[in-house]
Parts: sequence; C-alpha cells; structure tokens
Amino acid sequence: MPNRIIKESICTSDTVDELSWFEECFFYRLIVNCDDYGRMDARPQILKSRLFPLKERLAIKDVKDALEKLAAAGCVVLYECDGRPYLQLRTWEVHQTVRAKKSRYPEPQESDLQADASKCMQMQANVPVIQSESNPNTNPNPNTNPNTTPQADFGAFWAAYPKKVDKAKARKVWDKLRPDEELLQRMLGAIVAWKRSDQWSKDGGQFIPNPTTWLNGRRWEDELPTKRASSNPFLDLLAEEGGA
Repeated sequence: MPNRIIKESICTSDTVDELSWFEECFFYRLIVNCDDYGRMDARPQILKSRLFPLKERLAIKDVKDALEKLAAAGCVVLYECDGRPYLQLRTWEVHQTVRAKKSRYPEPQESDLQADASKCMQMQANVPVIQSESNPNTNPNPNTNPNTTPQADFGAFWAAYPKKVDKAKARKVWDKLRPDEELLQRMLGAIVAWKRSDQWSKDGGQFIPNPTTWLNGRRWEDELPTKRASSNPFLDLLAEEGGA
C-alpha cells in the first residue's frame, strides 16, 4: 500500500469542518485504506473491519451513517456494480499519485455519478428549515432553481490553488460562477498544469494571480504555456520530479 498525502489545507476546509469528529476520522481512514484509484468496497461490515479493526464496540449503523454523511458532503461517490456497493473518493487524482495500472474495484459509470449528484441534492433538500413567523416562505432563496446542476465544492478548489489570499472574495466569485463537478475537474487540471509552468514557479510564485482574479478571468480557459527546456537535461529531470 503506497503512502497517502493529507495536506494541511484540511484544517481550513469548509467541507471537512462540516463533519463530526468521528466522520472526519472515518474519512482519513478511508484515504489510507482505499486502493490506488481511491476506490473501496462500501459494505458497512467490510468498512468496519478494514477501518476500525480494534473498535469492537463500534456499531455497523455508525459506520453506515458516517458513510452517508461523507456522500452528502461530497467527499465520496457511492455506486453499485453487479449488485455490490462501492465508493470512490472525489478529486482523488488531484491530491494522490496513482501508481497501479489497474484498480482493484470497478469504476463508477457516468450514470452513477449523476445519480450520486441527484442524491446529494435530495438529502440537502430534506433538511428541515426553521421558519420565522414573519417569513412563511419555505424556500429561503426563491431565485434558486432546484433542477439546476449541483454546485461543486469550493473547498476542493481552495485546497488545490497555490495562492491562499482573499478567501471570502474568492468564495463570492465561486458562488456567482456556480461551477459544476465537470468544470471543477477542468479547473483542477489547469491548476496542476500551471503550477508546473515557469510563470507560476519562478521568483517564489510571485506571478501567480490571486484566486479571485483567476476565477473572474476564467483563467482555466487560457492556453497553457509550453515549458522551455534548459540546456541541461539533468536539471530538467530534477525539475519534473520536484513538481510532481
């Protein structure tokens, strides 16, 4: 089992902050137990034996409830193959290095991802709303269309972006853009590529734009610069290994 990376940005992640202590522990143990593609058998009995082998008093219901909370928070995708449940951690390839040539478990299909997104929306819609007597409207935001595509997690973008400034302003732009999961993946891929570019890596990263500027300018659509090779192939190799 390869080593897994847990970045310090989890300490300021809004998504992680919504989890209970047990759910957060559950999430970290998933990270170190799933396969090299971020996938795992999602049967509660299997998860209990793999993640908490020494917790004999831990109830299967607690495991099942924690797994459902992680799915509702957007940390994992739940899906089935041949009648058996599986899970996959979201944005796995952004934070971890995939070394295995093949996953130990079947991959989720596009229909599984769409169903998971719909399920997350339904779970959020089922949360009871406390109304004041002066506002009987059950929808706190009448302009919200319940049929729109779910907005992707801002925390995933913030964790990946190398320049952490003006988080509140960046979140406002994010909420205005309302990127879906597909667009989030495009953004994360662009961020990874730009982090390896000369423009972002030189002079201690002083030319990295603020996240608000990057989002407002839709900079993920910019043409990525071609990395110039140095006159020393050995230095090129070191640079690639250092940026991986």
